[in-house]
This record gives sequence, C-alpha cells and structure tokens, in this order.
Amino acid sequence: MLMEYKIFKNLMIDSYNKSKQEGNLVGIIYGAISTYGFSDIKDINEFADASHPDMLYLKSKLTDVEIDVYSWELENYKIKESESTIYIKLKNKWEIGLMY
Repeated sequence: MLMEYKIFKNLMIDSYNKSKQEGNLVGIIYGAISTYGFSDIKDINEFADASHPDMLYLKSKLTDVEIDVYSWELENYKIKESESTIYIKLKNKWEIGLMY
C-alpha cells in the first residue's frame, strides 16, 4: 500500500505541475473530508504530505478525456514529453492518455 500511495502522490504532483505549466489539464483532489481544485493549491508537495488524499480527477482540456484515479487502483503512469501526454494505467483497465 505504501508503494501504491507513493506512485499516486507522484502522479498528483506531476499532473499539478503540468497543469500549472501548460494550463490544459484540470485536476481535482479528493480526500475523506475535503476537495481541492489544482487552482486552490499553492504548494502541492506540502499539500500531498499533509492531506493524504485518495482520489484524483483529471481532465484534458485539449481532448476532453477524463479519469478518476483512486490511489489503490493506480498501477503506474508515465509522462511522454514529446507527445505532451500523461499515460495512466489503472489495475484491470486500459491505459489512458491525457494530453496536457
């Protein structure tokens, strides 16, 4: 479970950073008692350490592709800078690409 959360936390941070740099990715972070949009968060590293969220909603403004990522379902992800795309692989599901 610890490794899964580390991957989830890294995805949260990377997608937040891409959203801030490019502006084409919408993100909402859900925890047990709170919900935050990327625009509400000033320091993603501090936020991720303090709040321990368990769900991340991402949507590409370029392609309208959206995904709900639960920390326990996330298998892995990768960023292909040449395609401006984050590829997210959930357990028992196809890999999804979100352009940023």
